[in-house]
Amino acid sequence: MTIRKFHPLRIGLAICLAAGVAMSADAAEDKLTVVVTDEPKSLDPCDTDLSGNSRILHNNITEALVNLSPKDGSVVASLATSWRQVDDLTWEFKLREGVTFHDGKPFEASAVIAAVKRAQDPALACEVGLATLKGIKLNAEAVNPTTVLIKTDVVEPILPNKMSAVDIGSPATPSDGKTRSPAGTGPYKLDAWIPGQSVALTAYDGYWGDKPAIKNATIIWRAESAVRAAMVETGEAQIAYEIAPQDGTTDQDQAFPNAETSLLRIDAQVAPLDDKRVREALNLAIDRDGLVGTIFHEDAQKAMQVVPPSVFGFNPDIPVWTYDPEKAKSLLAAAKADGVPVDKEIVIYGRIGIYPNSSESLEAIQAMLADAGFNARLEMLETSPWLKRLLKPWDKDRQPSILQTQIDNAEGDAVFTLPNRFTTDGNQATIVDAKLDKLIADGSKATGDERKKLFQEAFRYIAVDAVNIAPLFHMVSIARVAKDVNYIPDVQAGNEIKLKSISYR
Repeated sequence: MTIRKFHPLRIGLAICLAAGVAMSADAAEDKLTVVVTDEPKSLDPCDTDLSGNSRILHNNITEALVNLSPKDGSVVASLATSWRQVDDLTWEFKLREGVTFHDGKPFEASAVIAAVKRAQDPALACEVGLATLKGIKLNAEAVNPTTVLIKTDVVEPILPNKMSAVDIGSPATPSDGKTRSPAGTGPYKLDAWIPGQSVALTAYDGYWGDKPAIKNATIIWRAESAVRAAMVETGEAQIAYEIAPQDGTTDQDQAFPNAETSLLRIDAQVAPLDDKRVREALNLAIDRDGLVGTIFHEDAQKAMQVVPPSVFGFNPDIPVWTYDPEKAKSLLAAAKADGVPVDKEIVIYGRIGIYPNSSESLEAIQAMLADAGFNARLEMLETSPWLKRLLKPWDKDRQPSILQTQIDNAEGDAVFTLPNRFTTDGNQATIVDAKLDKLIADGSKATGDERKKLFQEAFRYIAVDAVNIAPLFHMVSIARVAKDVNYIPDVQAGNEIKLKSISYR
């Protein structure tokens, strides 16, 4: 089918919408406003595996023992100054001295122990425990106030990489529930979270590292790309993320690879999608070439798996799906002849604002599926109901569905993508496959070339044998930055607003 070309949206209307709540175009030098797509689900330190939470918390309010370099994914110091592997199951971390939490409590080994315990507490259902730490059990022990040992129940060759996702809150963080008032060690402390409106941060005078140039930062959210872009023009915001291609046409708009891969997750456990032929037909029905440069950014790369080439374990030998609606129709006909209920309605669940033109992309894909003979209905959701479709548990009598999502991997290793999404007990997995479970488990324990080989095989198995996804694109994002602001987004910008690095010219 033909995809219509997008032209600049009604920017005048967008400016009016933004200006209705706009401040002076000349922002005070001690204030910064950043506009994002949606409100965070949580501001608990253990929930930074969701990007909407992480971009406010991580390295702004809370910090981890280590960080990952945006240049090459290497592990660099943060709250830990050094680390070493003591034996196969034990890592030692030396902690930075003289660090205090926003509530005045000292940063010591006890805080690390508490954070590791909270992250894995099933009653809390922390995102980092359900995703990054899935499949391993950690036990943290203090050698002294500035030295901690972290022991694993299985060999974990990249434990420091995983610890980059474990943000550490004050020892006063409740152990019996989530907090909405995090106290971290970061350059900013939480001033206020006004639900439905904004999150306000203030520079922390006692920060151990380089002090931020801007004292007050406010994060707000707007669903429409044109509105976000216009807010920078009117001075209501100084930085706006996730600008749609049709809106990002000025010299203030910076395009950058964002480590995200967009895809459709297929519920392979519910008929007719439990038949591989139907899942193959779904992939063949999507005209990816027609989506690039129209709905998706012209620099987006067609995906054949759920991680970009920068990730260790990426398999360059998996073929990209071709657009072949006639073959899709043939596969559906063959499945129908064998009694598969291919005429059953399939719901496409989308998330409003998950990326620019998210609704338009699914409207186009719905039309493509209809052309190939699918009975597909589109349902766009806000973040909360979308998360209920993304995460287990699901209704056993649920309708067959495909889910619009995207997976980021700025950490650089396939283990940050595979276990939670593609193993039988994964919190987002719609597949039960013992062979795939073993490939992922074995790869997670291996090192070097063997680790790479097993992960490459797992990605091939997902794409060619299981076919429980419809990969779309390795994504490119656009951020609009005010002319008087110094800020260059990097590959981590989708998950982390590095407020400390931002200044006025």
